[in-house]
Amino acid sequence: MILHMGVRTTSPIRVAHRSLRPGEEEAAAIYDLLCAVNRECEFGGEVLDHSMVVRYFNQEESTGRREVLIPVRGEVDGVETRTLPSMRVAFLVFKGTDATIEERYEQLLDYIKAAGLDTEGEIRSIEAMYVPESVDEQDYTMEIMVPVAN
Repeated sequence: MILHMGVRTTSPIRVAHRSLRPGEEEAAAIYDLLCAVNRECEFGGEVLDHSMVVRYFNQEESTGRREVLIPVRGEVDGVETRTLPSMRVAFLVFKGTDATIEERYEQLLDYIKAAGLDTEGEIRSIEAMYVPESVDEQDYTMEIMVPVAN
């Protein structure tokens, strides 16, 4: 189910980040980065925060470079952080499994084309997964974003 779709300008956000190796699983890398940020995983503590996967354009490779990001309030000992800059994005927020993420990307790209927008920048896409209000909830809210020209 699509919850929201449109164009907006994001705010700059401080993030912990880590590049993924080719073929590396995103979920495992997100969990590892959450553990490093929260310092609780080794003690069995719960890790609850939202995460992002950023995909970059790369002309030489079909897959391109990928990174996982976790929003943080400031510097984190032993973890690389940086500020993800403000950018204008076309976005689609959805929940549930009535469509694949590939189908959701098609819907967003159709929206971009219909609106006469052009994609821009080195970032191809950003996927954000938001932790549900209740840990018993099955469906996570997802947001996909594609940077567009001003």
